[in-house]
Amino acid sequence: MSEVHVCVVSRSSGSPRLSFAEATYVPYSKRLGLCGSVYLTLWRAVTKVRPGYLQQPTETTLMKTTRHSRGVRNAWNARTALVLAAAAASAGAAHAQSGSSVQVFGLLDIGVQALKASGSDTRYFVNSDGNTSSRFGVRGTEDLGGGLKVGFWLESAVAVDDGTSGATSTNNKDSVSGGLTWGRRATVQISSADWGELRLGRDYVPSFGNLTTSMHPFGTNGVGSSGLLFYPVPAGGTTARTGVRASNSIGYFTPSGLNGFYGHAMLALGEQGAGPTRKDGQLTGVRIGWRNEVFNTSAAISKTRYATGDYTQSNVGVAYTWGPAKLMALWGRNEIGISSTTATMLGTQWQVWPQGEIRFAYTWLKAKNVASDANQIAIGYVHDLSKRTALYTNLSKIDNKGRGVRFNVGLATTQPGGDSGGFEAGVRHNF
Repeated sequence: MSEVHVCVVSRSSGSPRLSFAEATYVPYSKRLGLCGSVYLTLWRAVTKVRPGYLQQPTETTLMKTTRHSRGVRNAWNARTALVLAAAAASAGAAHAQSGSSVQVFGLLDIGVQALKASGSDTRYFVNSDGNTSSRFGVRGTEDLGGGLKVGFWLESAVAVDDGTSGATSTNNKDSVSGGLTWGRRATVQISSADWGELRLGRDYVPSFGNLTTSMHPFGTNGVGSSGLLFYPVPAGGTTARTGVRASNSIGYFTPSGLNGFYGHAMLALGEQGAGPTRKDGQLTGVRIGWRNEVFNTSAAISKTRYATGDYTQSNVGVAYTWGPAKLMALWGRNEIGISSTTATMLGTQWQVWPQGEIRFAYTWLKAKNVASDANQIAIGYVHDLSKRTALYTNLSKIDNKGRGVRFNVGLATTQPGGDSGGFEAGVRHNF
């Protein structure tokens, strides 16, 4: 970050004169001496004091004169302010030249929900993340030159309704919760315009990329979320900790400029002890796609090893922009041991006017070895108040088959094979 240093100087009586003729540029590589050199040069120009005069001060002052007339004092104040402004500008220019930056960012999403399930009364909630996941983070980059950059990214979930943070998993097996955790993302990365990006830490798995709003109208949020039917697993099953992110990962992203082709590969370690579960939490995954201005398609697969049965998530997504409408199709399969579910979605995001967008999705789920088929229909509207703030509302219904008990957002339970529905309205603000 830029720093401004205020210097206390000495001067003798007499009206100072302002001149920048002696100011010289010092390369940023010598930034440890930059402030002192620039400020001293500017001070000499203002006071016309010889270098040796610093040893014989007659009055220590900054923006204050008690031995001079009002006119002289005002002139000194104005000119000293110009010196400080010029010094600050020089520090800022040196900082910008370094190509380094650190940014604090975040997003807050909160709304009200009404949820109804067969066999239960309507329940009401104040809940986060109806449109986008709330978060708080810090990220930064440093330009090393030659197209090479190093960066970091720390991001935590935030539940706006109660102020808590989200859970994480240290070994891709057990869930861990606590205070502020960087569970959404915690990475250090090195990137090259020619060679791509190498990323280490906790990050999104390759198969998650198709479940976001790039391929699904609602992404993974709210009562219309793709996660309600595209995530594992049937009622009573064990949900894998690597459906969205993985810890202890090494990821590679292809560079841009490959004629529209892109890819993401990941290896994540479970870091278990010895014994039959020593490979639990070890993930491998890859995503490959192609896109241009109006078309985007990709296929992905991620597999996590567990002694109780490996978890495999695979999906294929397609999105096509046709005028104001973005048409989407998504197919996904989740396997845990001998059980599996397959979901298919058709949907759209339609820009009805510059500030308003309608979203629609219809999804059907087929299950193997578990009687939990289901269909879901969802519709929503997002209205932008500005570039950073939006209002939204969503309505969704799930029709469970057999013994299925899938429910919107998971805040209530439904009878096996019963219906469930949800409505929500909220506000989203990012900074």
